[in-house]
Amino acid sequence: MYQRMKSKISLILSAVTLVLGLGGCPTPSPVPAPDAPSRLRVLNGSSEPMWIFWIGAEGGGTMPDPHKILLSPGHHHDYTVPAAGLAGTRFWPGLGCDDTGNDCEIGQSGGPSADGFTCPSQGCAPPIDSKFEGTFGCLVKPCQLNPSSGLPLPATDSWDTSLVDGFTLPFSVRVVGDCPGGPMGGAIDCSALDLSACPTSEDLSSGGAYPDLKDLSLVAGGAGCYSDCGRLTFSQRNNAPTFAPTAEQAQDYCCPTPPVSPEACRAGPVASTDYTQLVHQLCPQVYAYGYDDGVGLWSCPAGVRYEVTFYGIKR
Repeated sequence: MYQRMKSKISLILSAVTLVLGLGGCPTPSPVPAPDAPSRLRVLNGSSEPMWIFWIGAEGGGTMPDPHKILLSPGHHHDYTVPAAGLAGTRFWPGLGCDDTGNDCEIGQSGGPSADGFTCPSQGCAPPIDSKFEGTFGCLVKPCQLNPSSGLPLPATDSWDTSLVDGFTLPFSVRVVGDCPGGPMGGAIDCSALDLSACPTSEDLSSGGAYPDLKDLSLVAGGAGCYSDCGRLTFSQRNNAPTFAPTAEQAQDYCCPTPPVSPEACRAGPVASTDYTQLVHQLCPQVYAYGYDDGVGLWSCPAGVRYEVTFYGIKR
């Protein structure tokens, strides 16, 4: 499971390299004063205690903050993002966990054992977490190296809240500062996401080519909601049938390139599934599938602030 998460982080790092054109270390921008607000604040918007987890790309820098932090309802944590930058991070919520932040009902999708992550007896949950992930750009020399390219990080952040794998909890992101390359209105609002709306009769048959895949539930037990691609490819918790993303049964919904081009992906059946319509309705400006209208990957000047709120399950 952790390997799949590492692969996703590698994709983000590659996207940073391609989109931003990483070059030499940029001219330093003013460093926030020690008492200035953090570059990343994560809030518990639920009515119950919530764990917040984070991991980062190997070789991409680190923070002194624990990889697991328990937040009381309404409380927040300000992460100590280094001024030199931080590459390939992921932050996600956990609910119903034990007192070590393990054996969670929501969010038990794995992580490095050295950082205290374990899997319960039934195995880790699929990596369908609602999440904030990205790379924090450089503010001062020497800049952190991007492990994907080996080059210094630029003076630009790159981030997303993709639902390409699925989702668990509602969330929102508020950008504090000037970000021309960010979402409209400076915010992502997915607070209306609802696990009870997860499709239970999704047609993933590629237009009838695979009739056994015409009526599938995307509900991942009590762990969350699969995306279309996630339902066809994640094998955790005895999910079946499953295929490689490049298999003919999954290609139309996972859009591996090659063989599926971005244009063919957007013109294919994944663009009109129940899951895609759900995400577009309840979580605008966020990817529902690969190449989803080119939205979802944002870039902001390094030094802007992000306030990420994870909410509870709608009961």
